[in-house]
Amino acid sequence: MRPFDEGGGHAHDAPACAAGPAADDDVAAVYRALRRALPPDVDVELVAPSNWIFLLPELVAGGRRAGLRGGPLRRSVRAGLAVSSLLVDGRVITSGGLPSPAAAVHAVRTELALA
Repeated sequence: MRPFDEGGGHAHDAPACAAGPAADDDVAAVYRALRRALPPDVDVELVAPSNWIFLLPELVAGGRRAGLRGGPLRRSVRAGLAVSSLLVDGRVITSGGLPSPAAAVHAVRTELALA
């Protein structure tokens, strides 16, 4: 299976009846915009229930690296498990809704001080 950005199994192909970029899956559009805009060593995740088991330890470790403990760490982990949350290197960037591709790129670049 090829990686997501190369059109592998997680490519979120548009339905057969749809044509062109307007029919693209919203998650795929955000992910592709982030991969184009960020260095390859930046770990980007868009949360889906299928990756919760993998993300839980990453969210805890990322929160601890950011200095979170106790209640703030628990709130950060909960926010990070919300469907369509955007995570970068284990840190919650957006939660509870999928941002537009441009907004996602801006938020991540600002968080990583790449803007």
